[in-house]
Amino acid sequence: MRSSDDLPGNPWPHDMQVSVEECWPPLIYLLFVRSAWRLDIDAVPRLDSEPDPGSSHRPENLDVDAARGRWLSEWKRAWTHFDPPILRVSTPDEMTQHLLDTLTDDELWKATSTWPSDFWGSGIDPDACERWRSSMAAPLGDLPENRVIPALAEAWRAGLSTVIQLPYLGSFALRINREHLVVSPTTRNDPDLYGRALES
Repeated sequence: MRSSDDLPGNPWPHDMQVSVEECWPPLIYLLFVRSAWRLDIDAVPRLDSEPDPGSSHRPENLDVDAARGRWLSEWKRAWTHFDPPILRVSTPDEMTQHLLDTLTDDELWKATSTWPSDFWGSGIDPDACERWRSSMAAPLGDLPENRVIPALAEAWRAGLSTVIQLPYLGSFALRINREHLVVSPTTRNDPDLYGRALES
C-alpha cells in the first residue's frame, strides 16, 4: 500500500509503503492441511473457522505422529520467508556447500524452498484450498489500514514493512521481527486492537 496523492491534509505519508499479506499461500496451505487431515497441533493457534476440505482426506496408513512432526518442520521453514535479509556476503557453511556441490537445481530448490513439500499433495483438494484462500482477501477500498493510519505510520517509521494476516481465532498479534507483524482478522478489523498491535 502506498499513497498516490501528495495532498495537504492527507494522513498517509507519501513515501510510506507497507505490504499486507492476507493469505500467503505456503502458510495457508499448511493450515488447510492441518484442518483437512485433522492433525492436532496445539503449537499453532486454532482457526477462526475450519475450511471446507472438499475431497481432501487423510491418507490411509498415515503415521500421524510423523506427519505432525513434518508439518511443524515445514511450518517453521515457511516462516523463514519473512526472516530479515542478510546484508553481507559470506562463504557458504559446510552443509550449504555440500548441497550446492551434490544437488541438481531442482533438488536444491526443493531442499531450500519455503513452500510445502509434495508429501501433502496426495490427500489435499487444491481447489478447496484455493477457494478458502481466496475468501480471505479484504474488499478493495475497504482496507482496515485506512482506519489506523497514525499507528501504522509510526510502526512504519519504526521499521514495519509487512502485516501478515492469518485466519487465527479471536484476537491475535505478534511482532515476529522488526519488519513483520502477524495479526488475526479479528485484530486487523478492530481499529483499537489493530492500533495496539501496531504500537507493540
